[in-house]
Amino acid sequence: MATPLKDLALTLYEAAPADLTLTAALTLATIALQAAQWRLRDKGVAILSLCKWLTAMAALRVLDVRVLKGVWAVPMDILLGVFLWMAFRAVLHDLYAGVYLTRIKRRPVNKIFLNLLSFVAALVLLGLGLRNVLNVDVGSILTSSAIITAVIGFSMQDTIGSLLSGLLIQTEKPFKTGDWIKVGDLEGQVVEITWRYTKLVTFSQNQVLIPNNAIAKDRVVNLSEPIPLSNMAVSVPAPVNVPPVKVKSALEEVLRKAQLVAKQPPPRVRVAEIDPDQITYRMVFFVEDFNDTVAARSEVLSLVWYEFKKQCIEIPMRRRQLSGARKATCAAPGDVLKLVGGVGLFAGMQPDELDLLAQCAAIRTFLPEASIMERGQTGTTMFILVAGHVSVSIDGNELSKLGPGDVFGEMAMLTGEPRLADVTALEPVSCLEIDREAFRGVLEKNPILVSNVTRIFQERVNKMRASTQADTAESTQSLLDRFRSIFW
Repeated sequence: MATPLKDLALTLYEAAPADLTLTAALTLATIALQAAQWRLRDKGVAILSLCKWLTAMAALRVLDVRVLKGVWAVPMDILLGVFLWMAFRAVLHDLYAGVYLTRIKRRPVNKIFLNLLSFVAALVLLGLGLRNVLNVDVGSILTSSAIITAVIGFSMQDTIGSLLSGLLIQTEKPFKTGDWIKVGDLEGQVVEITWRYTKLVTFSQNQVLIPNNAIAKDRVVNLSEPIPLSNMAVSVPAPVNVPPVKVKSALEEVLRKAQLVAKQPPPRVRVAEIDPDQITYRMVFFVEDFNDTVAARSEVLSLVWYEFKKQCIEIPMRRRQLSGARKATCAAPGDVLKLVGGVGLFAGMQPDELDLLAQCAAIRTFLPEASIMERGQTGTTMFILVAGHVSVSIDGNELSKLGPGDVFGEMAMLTGEPRLADVTALEPVSCLEIDREAFRGVLEKNPILVSNVTRIFQERVNKMRASTQADTAESTQSLLDRFRSIFW
């Protein structure tokens, strides 16, 4: 009694050795291409995928026509259709999307469009296979299943709505991957658009999946279009008795200094409101990257505080606080001024400049064994020891001990370099912390400080060259260049 397996065995036995060898060689080539594709997957060798499926189709065709001679024609035709579809996907996804769009044109890939083409190709191959291979009337199947199709469509209307909405999003392009959008109360950056949902990442780094049909029904605000710049408005109160021209000049100076504020379109300062106890000014400016909007707001407000301090403009208190509030003294304590004046970096400064610097500084206290600075950290502040002693060490080896009046951390503030050593409190410690903006304020009033900075840099270079770190010592000019890039 003949069986399909016996027929297959007999056919293979009667096949010509050359045909068997060719089939085996093509099969091994397919396996080798698959192994090479796995091995070089990170290097993006897209052509290997297409070559693999073409080789597999050739092996299958030789096996069907020259070896099996039509014994298993139907399974071979089905497999050939599957391989043909996989080759079409390799051309579409690997070559067209992966190479042409991504590498050559450097354009974003429309995944929904590619998946739609793949789905249509699969339907076409399925219809041809049913009609030509299995001799099935496709029209009769579609007619008899109309009711079933209607039931399935009704039960999956939300899913289908999301699919159609995803297609419309890709067609109309109200936003694209990388844009910041606001959908209802949700705000985030688009990281992926699929058939069913759009994936956002919010400011708090939470991932949100929004169904595409919900996006189609809600109001969408694209914060990255029509220009990539993001508009911001920051309100600042100022006393009524200070002329607006003075306040507006100070705020315009702030916007000029802020690094995250775009220069074009030019920022503006306007008077927004006048109340009995204050005048509100509105600063309108643009930020180049929406990711930087929070940082830009923080930078601008910090600079406003320092600029108001330098211009002797008080920030008005709320009216309900006036009755129980006492006006704070404007002058810093004498011992603090003496301490700051004794630092070599601030030598030659006038008393009013020292007072301004001390008012902009902050007193920090640390418990014994508390870490004040860590090696490798970035920082924009320097410290002046007011009371107590600290240990300066590298990798656990103590280099020195510092006491009241000593300074540390000034190189990071002046040049932006990372902290060079660990500083740990040996006992209860009080430090005066001065940041970069406070130093910038007195530097603008007293340019002679540049000579002090130059002297400190020269001492640093001489010390480095005299130590074991002579090979890595920078020149005084390179330090000054970094200093100017920060403060000018």
